[in-house]
Amino acid sequence: MDAINKIYSSVSQTVSTLSAVFLGNPLTKDYDIAEHIGSAGTELVWKIYTGCKRSTKETASIFVFDKKQLEMFTKDEREEICENIRRGVVQLTKIRHPQVLTVQHAMEESRDTIAFATEPVVASLANLLGNTTNVSNMGLLAEYKLSEFDTKFGIYELIKGIQFLHDEAQLVHRHICTENIIVNKQGIWKLFGFGFCWNKRVPGTPVANHYFKSRLLGNPGSKWTAPELILENSCNDSTDIYSLGILIYTIYSRENIPSPDASSDLYGYKQSVTKLSNQGPPKLTAIPESLRSEVKKMLSVNPQARPTLQSLIQISYFCDNYVQCLDNLETLFPKDNLEKSEFYKRLAHIIGDFPHRVRLYRILPLLVKEFVNCSMIPFVLTNILTITASCTRAEYMQHVSSHLRPVMLLDEPVQIMLIFFQNLDVLLKVCPSEEIRASVLPLVYKALESKSQQIQELCLSIIPAVVVHLDKSTVKSGLVPRIKTLCSGTNLVSVRVKCLLCLGQLAAKIDKWVMIDDIVSYLPSVNCREPAVIMAIVGVYKISFTTDGLGIPKDVLACKVLPHLFPMTIVNGLSLQQFNAIIALIKEFTRKIEEEQGDKLGSSKASISSSASSSSLQEKQSTSQQSDLQQSFGSLGFGGSDMYGDFMQSPSSTTNKAPQPVQQQTQQRTLTSPTQPQIPQLKPLQPQTTLNWNVPPVATTAKENSIKYNLFTQQQNTSAMQLRNKDPPLALPPPAIAMPMPVAPMASNMWMNSNGGSLATKKLELTSPTNSNPYGQLQPLIPTPSQKGQSSSKSSSSPMLSKEDIMEFLQK
Repeated sequence: MDAINKIYSSVSQTVSTLSAVFLGNPLTKDYDIAEHIGSAGTELVWKIYTGCKRSTKETASIFVFDKKQLEMFTKDEREEICENIRRGVVQLTKIRHPQVLTVQHAMEESRDTIAFATEPVVASLANLLGNTTNVSNMGLLAEYKLSEFDTKFGIYELIKGIQFLHDEAQLVHRHICTENIIVNKQGIWKLFGFGFCWNKRVPGTPVANHYFKSRLLGNPGSKWTAPELILENSCNDSTDIYSLGILIYTIYSRENIPSPDASSDLYGYKQSVTKLSNQGPPKLTAIPESLRSEVKKMLSVNPQARPTLQSLIQISYFCDNYVQCLDNLETLFPKDNLEKSEFYKRLAHIIGDFPHRVRLYRILPLLVKEFVNCSMIPFVLTNILTITASCTRAEYMQHVSSHLRPVMLLDEPVQIMLIFFQNLDVLLKVCPSEEIRASVLPLVYKALESKSQQIQELCLSIIPAVVVHLDKSTVKSGLVPRIKTLCSGTNLVSVRVKCLLCLGQLAAKIDKWVMIDDIVSYLPSVNCREPAVIMAIVGVYKISFTTDGLGIPKDVLACKVLPHLFPMTIVNGLSLQQFNAIIALIKEFTRKIEEEQGDKLGSSKASISSSASSSSLQEKQSTSQQSDLQQSFGSLGFGGSDMYGDFMQSPSSTTNKAPQPVQQQTQQRTLTSPTQPQIPQLKPLQPQTTLNWNVPPVATTAKENSIKYNLFTQQQNTSAMQLRNKDPPLALPPPAIAMPMPVAPMASNMWMNSNGGSLATKKLELTSPTNSNPYGQLQPLIPTPSQKGQSSSKSSSSPMLSKEDIMEFLQK
């Protein structure tokens, strides 16, 4: 909260200060004024602010002269000072030259201020050398450091600017000093402060020198002025050369030449300049040796002894390769393509030696002008990417990105795309992820669809570095399908191998199922007759199998991968080492399948054994329950055999039943008496836990069976009465009638052998006068032992007894 309060108070104070400074000035209608960054002009009377034009959002610098500084002067003096200020701004507005400060908005005046807008600037040279008079914010000035090249080329530019004033504008500046040199955002040194210039075009114009003798605010200081102007009231081109010599000495020595002020001590001033001309300044050794002798000549009292501007430009100090290169670059644009192409080739060898600020603010704006000429783009693009390599991410987005985006969309000349991919690592370093997706990724897509083999291979080699900055959905839906399309469509083995290697390198940067579904599953469709392609496929399989977090499931290995690998082993052209590599990978895959599937089957066997043990326990419990049940029914006189018989047996259980011994069957069929009817002995029935409703069907209904049963009972009673006088009665079993399980116990004592008695082992055979079947026309549902084969033969054609018939019978 304290930090927010400090920011709020600082912003409020700034806004209130700006409102007080610019109160009533018409310039505020067109420009938004922000931060105070520097000062300029004689005695630094101008304050410099950053600004922005409201209509075009174009950045600018606002120069403001506050009239409150004149409160100590009389009215006439205030008017004279203001007139000098106005005259300098008007003259500056008229001059157009690269070494003269450019005015964007003409002077506006209010009751308290005079203001105008210029191109964006950093500060005056005096501020950069340490004089911070009339400057409130020191942060920006502390960050800006003048390099040796900045100083050398800055002086070179000032010479050319002064030469323009003398030759073209016919003006003598008369007050060249560090306060009147402005450094703009590009680092160009520009002339300012034309309030005391002298026009050579008007013959007979008197040279007014009273400005240099009176010490009003803003008047030139005698330490920067040529002696002839103060002592002899004369002026010529050499006057500015003397001021330039003082300026060069001040820049290198970082101190002013000790000299009395001519307005207060004219004699002392004359003695000082004479000594300076004869002996030179005290720290002349601070100046570079190749420039030292020329500076001493420039400080001569005699104007004819001073060098000319043309001779200064040609000295060895300015014949440096870098100075000449940058100077020629500024005038290169109108020349023909052949000359420009040769120059840009030479520039590529030395551009890395320029200071970064010079490359970014001086060279780059000149190079991007060539983007309108497509044939020159390949020559300047290499230099621009060299500059980009030393940029920060913020510098790239502010100064470079907007220029390169349109170039990335060009198809011709083809060298453009080739240069981009040769330097794509530079772009990936300085571009944020959003910029990579917006500008670099479309370039990659276009390269994959290109017809040039070199571009395709270069693109495939850098894709793994691009993928780091992309989201997974973009890789899955945009990048991988294009690589697969190129791999399937190309006829060049080298491009196909590059595609496969690229897909393999994506393994560490994509999800497992993307790798399996989109890459591993695609490999069997690749044409793989060449050993190089085969080994690339093997490499992709191995990377997918061994990379942490990926792996290939056993079903994919068994169904897709191994059927694809086995035919590769017999391809002609494989070396022994390549063959062994494929076999080793096959063994590794089969080992994985063996281990995983073996573990799976082992666990299944363990679960089956556990379930078998539980089922055996249940069977034991069921057996004990059945034995208890048999004991209960045995106590009721039903015997220990099963009362349900084959009615409860499933077809499978009856077919699998072990056959009885022939001797036992023969014994059961033996007659005990030729005159007595034999009672068939029914086979003991085995217990069945499930009810089998697949009963052999009968041709009659339950009602007919009931009638026949009654007739049969009467016949049996009659036969029993006849036999009662001879032998003890025998328990005759009732005929087999279709009954469900609950009804079976009702006649079980009639079906089974009785307990005890001498006739327990006797068998009776029932005879019928008309049929061998003792039951007559009654067809039993449960076959007797003698009828098993017969009933089984009829079961396929007889209709099945329905449940309704059984229920009707039970109710009766």
